[in-house]
Amino acid sequence: MSNAVPQLDDYCRKSLVFAVQLLGDQSDAEDVVQASLEKALSHPKAPKGGIDLQKWLYRVVRNASIDHLRKQSREMPLEDSAASIAENSSPEKQLVNQQIKQRLREALNLLPVHHRELVVLRDYHGHSYDDIAEILSIAKGTVMSRLHRARLALRESLSDIQQERGNQ
Repeated sequence: MSNAVPQLDDYCRKSLVFAVQLLGDQSDAEDVVQASLEKALSHPKAPKGGIDLQKWLYRVVRNASIDHLRKQSREMPLEDSAASIAENSSPEKQLVNQQIKQRLREALNLLPVHHRELVVLRDYHGHSYDDIAEILSIAKGTVMSRLHRARLALRESLSDIQQERGNQ
């Protein structure tokens, strides 16, 4: 598995970002990913490398994150994982962008976890519908329909921002 070590490091970073986006807390996400990694490395049926290992690790992290959320019985806001605002932007534009990102985090946080995880996996991590279906152990059609409903809910929640931008 010496060739898989660089891959595993990359998968762990991506899994950590995913966990932070689901849990909203860096420390909790680190704990979940560490426990998930231990489980992944010790499980006899775990894939030994490649994309299968990445998908399997995402699934383990997802399940552990959902278990953690259930234990908390309350949801926390998502952390901002997007790139920082360009330094050459005007202060006004930076403020507007920060406000939009904050509203997006709030809107994502209002989504049920089963919708939020779809948006995060597809739009933040760029996974295909097939990969998401495999990670979440649901049908591809279910992924597509839930993602559509999640995006509609986001659009409705963020409609005030769209109206403001249209008036500018």
